[in-house]
Amino acid sequence: MKHTRATAILTDVHLWVPVAALVLGIALLIALH
Repeated sequence: MKHTRATAILTDVHLWVPVAALVLGIALLIALH
């Protein structure tokens, strides 16, 4: 179970990192404009 949970967390991180980067990038563009 622990290994499965760790794998799921790592997968979620890999999925959320690019999403968070896009959100932060858009937020910065809006803030600059």
